[in-house]
Amino acid sequence: MKKFLAVLLSLMVMVGLAGCKSGTDTSNTSNTGNDTSSTVTEGAAGDPAAQAIADRKASGEYPTVVMAFMNWAGSPAGLERVQGLISKYTEEKLGVSVQLEIMDYASYQQEMTLMLSSGEQIDIFNAIAVGYTPSINKGYVLDMEENDLIQNYGQGILDTMNQDYVNACRVGGVLYGLPQQRDMAIGQGGFAIGAEYLDGIGFDYNSMYKEGDEIIYTDLNTISDIFAKLHEKYPNLYVYAPQEASLTQHNAYDGLGGDNYGVLLDPANSLKVEDLWGSDMFKSFCDLMYQWNQAGYMSKDALTDDTAATAQVKAGTAMSYATATKPGIRAQESGLSGRDMIIFQTGVDFLKSSAVATMPWCINSGTEDPVAAMQVLDAFYTDPVLSNLLCWGEEGTEYVKTDDGHITFADGVDAQNSEYFNNVNWLMPNQFIADIWVGNELDIWDRMDKFNNESVKSKALGFSFDNSSVATEYTALTNVYNEYGKPLLFGFTNPANGIPEMVDKMKSSGLDKYMEVKQTALDEWAQVNGIN
Repeated sequence: MKKFLAVLLSLMVMVGLAGCKSGTDTSNTSNTGNDTSSTVTEGAAGDPAAQAIADRKASGEYPTVVMAFMNWAGSPAGLERVQGLISKYTEEKLGVSVQLEIMDYASYQQEMTLMLSSGEQIDIFNAIAVGYTPSINKGYVLDMEENDLIQNYGQGILDTMNQDYVNACRVGGVLYGLPQQRDMAIGQGGFAIGAEYLDGIGFDYNSMYKEGDEIIYTDLNTISDIFAKLHEKYPNLYVYAPQEASLTQHNAYDGLGGDNYGVLLDPANSLKVEDLWGSDMFKSFCDLMYQWNQAGYMSKDALTDDTAATAQVKAGTAMSYATATKPGIRAQESGLSGRDMIIFQTGVDFLKSSAVATMPWCINSGTEDPVAAMQVLDAFYTDPVLSNLLCWGEEGTEYVKTDDGHITFADGVDAQNSEYFNNVNWLMPNQFIADIWVGNELDIWDRMDKFNNESVKSKALGFSFDNSSVATEYTALTNVYNEYGKPLLFGFTNPANGIPEMVDKMKSSGLDKYMEVKQTALDEWAQVNGIN
């Protein structure tokens, strides 16, 4: 932070001098806390962002900004090549090099926690899996508005993002992270099932589409019937690959503050904080998973196998999985799974309070150059060239443009052999400014905006919860969940026995106190914002 203050002080001096001197005069300034000599470039005077770039270029010392995120398959084979193209571009535009750290989802939480806690260089990171609230409580994240950091060096982000979504990332009024441009709402109760397997059981899915839809709207009885037929036809394959995220993807409750320890069970109509674990909603979901597991639809190793569901389908070991739906979901899941996937939806479109801030982009509080980090982040939100490189890789190698304005795989390239096929574009800062993959309509992002706006919304949208006063209870509750949650959600534990045991331990670990504190915070927030 001392270095950061030194940067700002230097820039203030530079602006003052610029008022008396021409734009071509020289002046002493500092970008890293060391004295360097640089020139005030035309147009840079009075613009801290432009001046920071000019200073770096004048010094000839380009800092490296390390950006970390996960995908489902880990570090791609073409990472160094794509990273090199990104750095070549950012060196020219910003005077900064970029290093990408891409990790497999299964190991992301552990590796990122270790890197952040040990002081290893990570300048920008996504808080998915690591947890936004835990990252704040552990001091891993920087206040983006301290000393007007984002106002001076990330104004493009503020111009790009919906201000309500930006504000939804505030915790205790402080902006520690930023949302990405993506589907904020989710279509609940979604299932992706391989078309070839549905064809194999003679299921006529084509007749079930409504005009213009890419999703088949149905009910859980239909899904259960399909699963029974798939199991009979393909006894050597797993019908369903379970995932922990299925709980929130299939049930329209609002996990306030990004955790499930006190939720809104009727979020569109009530601000009453209730216990999810003892609810009929949780029991019904666990009963269904237990039924499917006992029927033999899931792998016996599902509790210990961290292979992503899409990877299991791609490998041909599983036929289906749960997914949140949205515009473009069929093309997305087909690409991830390496085969044509048919998408079913059994619930409503829902936007919960924490959806916006569930996986924000953050700047590490330990970064040595917060100005450079913020400028790189700003560039990924605003520059289509960088967004394309980050989302799709290199044009002509990973993809080519089509005559109708889409992009698709380059000759000889597919999802299996592509050296850079990013499978988490929804996690990237701004996929809306990148090219659109074939299979999606060219108006996909207009439809996404409509999808977000017309969804059922939680009354608590924009509420964030600072749980620092009950951090001990949070840890204890998380330990209980880690013991009971996954076996129940994957159908390995009989809910009749497992749920009462889990609820008892939750209660003895401070659930009531945690919920009380959350209710108080929610009531205060609602009063300030005039929400009844």
